[in-house]
Amino acid sequence: MTVGEAVDFEESFGARLREALREKLSAVRAAVGGPMFEAAVDKVVEQAAKVLDAPIADLLTAAWARYPEIQALCDTRKGADHEAMAELCEHRFEWAYEPRVEVVVNEIPISIPLGVGVGLAVAGGVLVVQGGKMKELRAGKLALDVRMAVAEKEVAKQEKKVALPRVLRLGDAAPARDAVPVGRIAAPNESVAAAEPALS
Repeated sequence: MTVGEAVDFEESFGARLREALREKLSAVRAAVGGPMFEAAVDKVVEQAAKVLDAPIADLLTAAWARYPEIQALCDTRKGADHEAMAELCEHRFEWAYEPRVEVVVNEIPISIPLGVGVGLAVAGGVLVVQGGKMKELRAGKLALDVRMAVAEKEVAKQEKKVALPRVLRLGDAAPARDAVPVGRIAAPNESVAAAEPALS
């Protein structure tokens, strides 16, 4: 599931974003035909939607990889069959994107600055690591908020709880990055044998 799918981008942002873009481009609207103008607006909306194409699981693994206690769990020296679990505390991640989309009207390029904010609040769950890689999130609880702005003016915001599957597969985690000085987000449980079946 991507961020855009979780918030239903078209339903939550499409109409309000198009309205804000029509206002932003109102000065050039008379210079181009209706279909051409709407095509330019749609291009900007399409680019905004692409920003939210990121899978939620990928955002989580990339963010968790920066935390010292998660890096400790992902120690590959413990062997490929070693499995460990950590109960997650409440914590939050935020990302901010400021893409600029260029549209050309009568051979004149117009740059449209967008602002996209994404927040993920993890309210609990158990992170499972196997062989030094994040494997899955069990019983995870997650809330998501997305904000969209045009030329620094917020045009839409959506907040919602995300219905995660009982077991969210994380796949190949992003490589561990340099640890960052942050509060603790996990309390490690005892290691379990790799043969223990996953919850479903």
